[in-house]
Amino acid sequence: MTSPTRRYIFAISANAKIITCWLTFGFLSLTTNHAYGLQEFEAAESVSSKILATINGQAITRDQVTRDLLRTVGDRQLSAIENEKAIELTIQKLINQHIAIDFLSNRGLAANPSEVDFQIENLKSELKRMDLSFTEFLKETYQTSDELRFQTKWQLSWERYLKNKLTDEFLKSYFERSKRRFNGTEIKAAHLLIKLPANNSQAQEERTNQQLLEIRKQVLAKTVSWQEAVKEHSEAPTRLSGGSIGWIAREGPMAPSFTNAAFQLSENEISLPVKTKFGFHLIRCEAIRDSALGWKDVRTELEKNAARDLLQAIVKQHKIQKAN
Repeated sequence: MTSPTRRYIFAISANAKIITCWLTFGFLSLTTNHAYGLQEFEAAESVSSKILATINGQAITRDQVTRDLLRTVGDRQLSAIENEKAIELTIQKLINQHIAIDFLSNRGLAANPSEVDFQIENLKSELKRMDLSFTEFLKETYQTSDELRFQTKWQLSWERYLKNKLTDEFLKSYFERSKRRFNGTEIKAAHLLIKLPANNSQAQEERTNQQLLEIRKQVLAKTVSWQEAVKEHSEAPTRLSGGSIGWIAREGPMAPSFTNAAFQLSENEISLPVKTKFGFHLIRCEAIRDSALGWKDVRTELEKNAARDLLQAIVKQHKIQKAN
């Protein structure tokens, strides 16, 4: 898209401090709906305003989700599976935002209507200075006036909450509770892999899980060594080298489920079965290489992860209250 909107986004952000959804996720060049892999989603239901979810009395509609995806997915060609996942994540994101707004409102922390009005008026002033109408802006950024107001309220409220919550004391404590997530620690890992067939069933997964639990039990009881167990049972290329995959970092290169389990282990400890797209693994921590980085060195990453964890905690609390 070569419209004025794309050129003015960062100017608006810098001058008027307007923070909306399309700024948060990055506004990408868009042409037609078929560029986003959304055509199946749009054609699947003739009633475009179908309600997909309701949270605290607020409806999340098919139209909203479609427009949000237009702002965030951009011109990526999505497969059917990716398209379905993108829709699922977008719905969940909107639900989480509504839950968080309700949480903050109940505690007097949410932005009030006058604050939202102030930001919207600043935006309109910037648009006028740039010879772009508010109506044109909404059209080109794929959002309604109500959606813009909601996203502005969400961003103002959430940023205020985080500013008060993410103090030096909080971040230092957060870092100390989970140093390995952030300070560059590396794990020397080995694994025993049993693959699953492409069309595996739940029963097959349960049998594989039980098989690995039995192997782990034997290794812990020292009736068989780790190396022997790997050589006999593992289906990974590393089976002849004790399953060793060398040093891995917190951010990769292994699958997140694998890495998360590995970084919970102490030296020489063996995990419970862990599932990845390759199958089920037993993971053994062979050594730990600590890092000298402190919390200030990784402050940006700490803030990002703490913000995500705080939002997840709010959503979890909401679910518990709803269940009760």
